[in-house]
Amino acid sequence: MALRILVSPLDWGLGHATRCIPIIKHLLDSNIEVVLAADGYGLVILREEFPSLDFVELKGYRVWYSSFLPAGAAIALQVPKINRAIAREHRELESIISTKNINAVISDNRYGLYTDKVPCIIITHQLNIQSPFAKGSLRAKVMSHVQKFNACWIPDYEEGDDLSGSLSHPLPNGLNAHYMGILSRFESRADRKEMKYDLLVLLSGPEPQRTILEKKVIKQVKEIGNLRVLVVQGKPGATAVNVNDRIQVVPYLNKNELLENIVSSKAILARPGYTTLMDLAVIGGKRAIFIPTPGQTEQEYLAMYLESEEIAVSFSQSKFSLKEAWRKVFATKGFNNALYKPVYKHVIDEWVKTI
Repeated sequence: MALRILVSPLDWGLGHATRCIPIIKHLLDSNIEVVLAADGYGLVILREEFPSLDFVELKGYRVWYSSFLPAGAAIALQVPKINRAIAREHRELESIISTKNINAVISDNRYGLYTDKVPCIIITHQLNIQSPFAKGSLRAKVMSHVQKFNACWIPDYEEGDDLSGSLSHPLPNGLNAHYMGILSRFESRADRKEMKYDLLVLLSGPEPQRTILEKKVIKQVKEIGNLRVLVVQGKPGATAVNVNDRIQVVPYLNKNELLENIVSSKAILARPGYTTLMDLAVIGGKRAIFIPTPGQTEQEYLAMYLESEEIAVSFSQSKFSLKEAWRKVFATKGFNNALYKPVYKHVIDEWVKTI
């Protein structure tokens, strides 16, 4: 009988779902049955990619951001709700294992998906939380969750050409962890297409900050007046609109459409979510402008780190200037896909042997 592995991404943005795609594909290529457990847009994306797979709707954490509160304060207010969600998914996992005959679990940042009944893996790159407040207690809290799993998989390289910097280097003491290389649903592209757009804007993340950034960027694009721009809202199921003959807005692009538009755009503007960084690293050859979600310390750190490495430019949302960004972005090195090595397959294969 084939192994049946539950794969479940967090619903905090689309990246947790999309970076599970290469893992799911490799499991299927290894004749392992996969059951999906997700919620919201993440489930929409995974079902689009794998329409024949069995799935469970597992309610996510449904974190929201505020238009006036700092992100840290908004998240702090939701800690009781997040803790209840973790406890709820932990209880529901017991039933899923039984009804779906699950042999192992791969959780992407869902802290409640652990059990002593089957081996459980957690995927995360946030082990050394970067925060101006209570950094030690936050790191201890994260470790208290991660250590409940049999092992931790880190989507980055152990040394050298890493993307996460101090977030996952060095490893915390006593953690059973494995660096699995960067994960992306895309493949490296050596070809270079004719540039269809000057700027590709990739929006994602919780509201209302997603909409706030969208309006700000479109306003500044109109003011510049000579850029061809495609805005991808990150809202599967919404309706496409054309702002004018130079600015096109689409709710969502499937994997192949997104890849083609990334390759045929001169520069990318996006939140520095970690999955976005991994995607650009695999595709290669792109310059990027990053605008962290206000108060989201992980994104703020990643944007600063990549700017210090001269890979990209970054701006705070409040001080963002497209004119200045456009002047700076082409002086950066950009992302180099020659550094990409798909070592995650070896990590998965070695783990599967132990189940």
